[in-house]
Amino acid sequence: MAAERSPILSEVRATLGIAAPLAAANLAQMAMGITNTIMVGELGAAPLAAAGLGGMLFYMMAMLCQGVLSAVAPLAAHAIGADDHPTAARVAGAGLIVAAALALPVISKFPSLLKS
Repeated sequence: MAAERSPILSEVRATLGIAAPLAAANLAQMAMGITNTIMVGELGAAPLAAAGLGGMLFYMMAMLCQGVLSAVAPLAAHAIGADDHPTAARVAGAGLIVAAALALPVISKFPSLLKS
């Protein structure tokens, strides 16, 4: 007679399967920040302060854009769940337009990003 698997154990495994890559990505991002601090710290206090300020400004802009665009996925999912595919297409299209509009100020400030 085979032993039945615990539903809790099954849920824990599923959760770990999702959480482990997210935790690894978070650790990698922190390691990148530490590496950046070590590398720029060798240049002196002023460059380290400038890199910290630039990093925080970038993070603020990225979170602002991500927050605005986070509404697209649930709205599109709701429309697809209601079998209203034209509305889902409109929501996705509007999300792309908003994403492009949010990216324009960033791209205009850093034209070197557009060069190959």
